[in-house]
Amino acid sequence: MAARELGRMLFSGRTAMMVAALIPAFNCEDRIGGVVAGVARFGLEVLVVDDGSQDDTTGAARRAGARVVRRSQNGGKGDATRSGLAVLLGEPHTHILMMDGDGQHDPEDIPKFLALAEEADFLLGNRLWRREAIPPKRFWTNYIGTRALELMSGFPLEDSQCGFRLVRAGLLRRMGLVGRRYAIDTEILVRAGKLRARFAHVPVQVIYDGSPSHFLAVRDTLHIVFSSVRFKVDEGDLRHDPGPELWRRMVTAPPVLPPLPPADESKPPA
Repeated sequence: MAARELGRMLFSGRTAMMVAALIPAFNCEDRIGGVVAGVARFGLEVLVVDDGSQDDTTGAARRAGARVVRRSQNGGKGDATRSGLAVLLGEPHTHILMMDGDGQHDPEDIPKFLALAEEADFLLGNRLWRREAIPPKRFWTNYIGTRALELMSGFPLEDSQCGFRLVRAGLLRRMGLVGRRYAIDTEILVRAGKLRARFAHVPVQVIYDGSPSHFLAVRDTLHIVFSSVRFKVDEGDLRHDPGPELWRRMVTAPPVLPPLPPADESKPPA
């Protein structure tokens, strides 16, 4: 085995893992270097997909030690994610860590994912345990999107829209992903549920520093919800017009997330 590959091998209990980080990025030259360096500290190979940036995101990522796939045009997170997976899933990685390139995900949370990697097929970050850290508009659109997806998927979710996740490569290889923009995150969840993946949640930090976000809260949340309906139709799980039924279930179903305490009392789960 090449020394480079050996250096990327991690161990969970007695099981060897080869974990690669996939980071889509767009116009992140001021932040991507710190993200890459933070991830590399934990022994992971890092692949950055520069989604047609107009700045030096590619150069900053390479200087920090990442491999870079550069797309000539901006196609959104879905296209960038598929471009990265096309590379990584052709290599002998056992797990793919997905995170954003804008610095909102803290690399210091990575050990939490690695420690639980053998306990589940899909580890999903949960930002919503720290309600006070999330702008209200983002919190409520995340909440609504999570509730809709949980009703359709049939498995419990705490934060369906978190892009910080660790997924078994073998599971991803069984998916034919087509989602655009942020709907790719939802599609991966829906298809993983269809494949009877084992899910677990990992409480993570979220860093909002006031920088502009490429996530348009209302528009992208609506796109995510209705894309997830389409994914379910494509899988044959919804055999009639899902619109009225979906909204009826959202209104009448009990809450899928427990009521949150006031902001100054929020604490991470034990």
